[in-house]
Amino acid sequence: MSLFDLSLNRRPRFFGSPTSARHSTRPSVEILEERSCPSVAAPTGLQLTALSSTQVKLTWTNPAGSFGTRILFWNGATTTTVAQLAKGVTTYTASNLKPNQTQWFSVQAFDNATSAQSAWAAIMTPPDAITAPTNLHVNGATQTQVNLAWTNGTGVTGYRIFMWDGTKAVQIGTTTPSVPAFTATGLTPGTTYYFYVQAFNATNSVSTDWVTATTSSTSITAPSNVKATVVNSGTIGLSWKDSTGETGYRIYEWDGNAAHGATLIASLAANTTGYQAVGLVPGQTYYFYVQAFNATATANTGWVSATTTVAAPLGPPTALTVQQTGTNSALISWTEPARAAGYVIYVWMGTAWSSIGNVPAGTHQFQASNLLVGQTNWFMVESYTTNFAEVNYSSAVYVNL
Repeated sequence: MSLFDLSLNRRPRFFGSPTSARHSTRPSVEILEERSCPSVAAPTGLQLTALSSTQVKLTWTNPAGSFGTRILFWNGATTTTVAQLAKGVTTYTASNLKPNQTQWFSVQAFDNATSAQSAWAAIMTPPDAITAPTNLHVNGATQTQVNLAWTNGTGVTGYRIFMWDGTKAVQIGTTTPSVPAFTATGLTPGTTYYFYVQAFNATNSVSTDWVTATTSSTSITAPSNVKATVVNSGTIGLSWKDSTGETGYRIYEWDGNAAHGATLIASLAANTTGYQAVGLVPGQTYYFYVQAFNATATANTGWVSATTTVAAPLGPPTALTVQQTGTNSALISWTEPARAAGYVIYVWMGTAWSSIGNVPAGTHQFQASNLLVGQTNWFMVESYTTNFAEVNYSSAVYVNL
């Protein structure tokens, strides 16, 4: 066979259609047809070593009679010759490769008329080198913002900032190495938050540890000019000047007993400037303070005190009168004494007084019925305090029916 015939009969590198070659996941090795003339052998011992994310070193053993070597590269669709080397060269470094990908290479020996290709070899280039940012720290916090800053890592093209939402880490922003800082906004005052920063490039990523930051509490001032004033024997009035930043007030009371603590007796709306403590014991000293509050902070006044007055004894109903209103009925009227909680109306039955009615404080009359006709009917009214702790009686009056 002549060299001309040999060149006409060389086979293509891949079998099948261009479509099947394009979808092949592994390059095919050229198979040389049988020749009668001497031909060069394929290189042997092809070894691949990744030098970096973009470089791979090839080494092999050349066959006898080789005039040179071609370096073949498979990109997943086609084969290209990336270099042709002189006789005796047994090493080559392929550059400008894509990081973190499988790289396919083959070595082809040739002479004046023939060529022979080694088996394909593959290697994965490593991802782009990268290091985590260092010195992640909180660079200040307000009520609603946290400022983060760090020192750049190496090989970084950008940063992702993550915050813990209570159940998972959520990305809240990105930045570049030119701005190694980030401000988290829209936060809640007086709350602790957790953050980390993830450095990344085209093929790799690495993260810092978590850092914590607490937003400052909402500003608030205590009420001023708080005063306690005795209203009566069972009531002390409190007053104060409205504070700033509050959403409400709490009123605390202490009875002066060392064995007892302060008791919360009222919660009031914002901008309230007064309150009356009622149901107190006459003649006793009470201590109070007012606490302003909002969602994240409180501010207390100092203690103020006042002593309730000793109550005067319960007086009797006075100016008692009775007026006939019917054949057997009469209207009883009286003047109300201080501190009375109610009244009991009595009629004399000849041997004893008998109750015929009970009315609350504020009522000054009572209609008595079913009285004795043709006789003198005597009446008396009893005043009383809560639970009949104190009672007093009016003088008796009568009417003849």
